[in-house]
Amino acid sequence: MYYDHMKTKNTKPNVMKDMQANIIKLMQTEGDNWTKSWVEMGMPVNIKTKKNYRGGNLFNLNMQVKINGWKCNQWGTFKQWNDLGYKIKKGSKGSQVYYWELREKKLAWLTEGEKAKYQATKKLPTYLLQRFAIVFNGVQIEDFKFEKIKVHKTKLDQNQIVMIDKFIENTGAHFKHGSQDGAYYEKLFDAINMPDKEDFFTDLDYYCTKLHELTHWTMTKERTDRVAEKLDYATEELVAEIGSAFLCAYLGISKTPRKDHAKYLNAWIERIQDSEKALTKAFTLAQKSLDCLIEMQVAEEKVA
Repeated sequence: MYYDHMKTKNTKPNVMKDMQANIIKLMQTEGDNWTKSWVEMGMPVNIKTKKNYRGGNLFNLNMQVKINGWKCNQWGTFKQWNDLGYKIKKGSKGSQVYYWELREKKLAWLTEGEKAKYQATKKLPTYLLQRFAIVFNGVQIEDFKFEKIKVHKTKLDQNQIVMIDKFIENTGAHFKHGSQDGAYYEKLFDAINMPDKEDFFTDLDYYCTKLHELTHWTMTKERTDRVAEKLDYATEELVAEIGSAFLCAYLGISKTPRKDHAKYLNAWIERIQDSEKALTKAFTLAQKSLDCLIEMQVAEEKVA
């Protein structure tokens, strides 16, 4: 869904509802392969900050690229493009992103407990406010020479395999191969059980499964503390599937479906239909998992 930059000043478009509708449609039409089409677009990046868009914004912006057939994943607000000396093409419609802003509570809003704490510390408690912005893709910018998206290949080359192996190794996760019961994370032993690599049809199948289980592995208290959320099994699987999709986009590889996830699709669709918050939470927890795994790469580099 798109929003005209000039017409959104007095309206509040709902990016969460768009995300909800798009996810449900993908699950209904593409089944257990619902992550593949948007993962292949890679990581959308802000033209000014050079930072990747995160969480639900990654999904939303990649969906816009897919739907419109664009070959660019560089984005910026009207002001950011203008500051860089560029103009938006006439008639272009922007896409919405959301972000969170830390705000201090007003004194009048404080509970009795918060007032007592404020009297002692002189620090106001804070809360997160959801904000929205309109961004434009590089193809919508006059005279902008954008970098074309390199669509992720379904066959991994040796350099990619070495890169993925190194990424996984840097996490310190313990893998046990030879499993006859499929792939699964065993919380009691903090170990990931995997069938042998030769048991998978392709290298991509093997690594996508490995990244899915690696996302489960981040649930522990010392990593992301997702266990404190007390998620039911189906929701944890949704978080792991979105998390592994984020990992694939980050690592520049395609995504293959987990055939054993077909049984979860109806439960996921029902949960997402019932609540926008359920989907937002899944994206937030998946992003937290990705952040955790990326931080492990930085920590490993410092040690080395």
